[in-house]
Amino acid sequence: MFRQGLWIEDLRTPPGQECSNGSLILLAVVLWRTFPGRPGAAPPRRVSYGRVLPMKLLKVKTARFSQVVEKSGKPEVYTLWQKPAADRHFQSQLTNNRVMTILKSDSGTDFGVVGFKERKGATYLAFPKSLKQFADKRVVGIDWALLSR
Repeated sequence: MFRQGLWIEDLRTPPGQECSNGSLILLAVVLWRTFPGRPGAAPPRRVSYGRVLPMKLLKVKTARFSQVVEKSGKPEVYTLWQKPAADRHFQSQLTNNRVMTILKSDSGTDFGVVGFKERKGATYLAFPKSLKQFADKRVVGIDWALLSR
């Protein structure tokens, strides 16, 4: 029957512990994650090497970083040396819609979001002109060579 640790072979289980709740829960979780078709799950996507992965859909429109730079000017990297609420210059940039937050996606590529999103590892760009026309878009194709020096 099942033991307390499914992958531990040499350990002896105490009497009466052949099928504990922990191993049953682990088995249930493994079975639940193995079989697609759970209610509300996205349709599976086949990958060339045979694994089935759920498809992740983005319902956000995108804009190219080069288009943003063309319309709003070359940005500068803005470093927060104090809390954002205490930084008056940063607050004025925020109210004028000139700040973009650069984040990393799950795949490791960079993308931008207009506005201030406080995240670990985020980079903030300050543009000379407003980014209001790109407010609801995900900015892709970040080219670090387009920053002003």
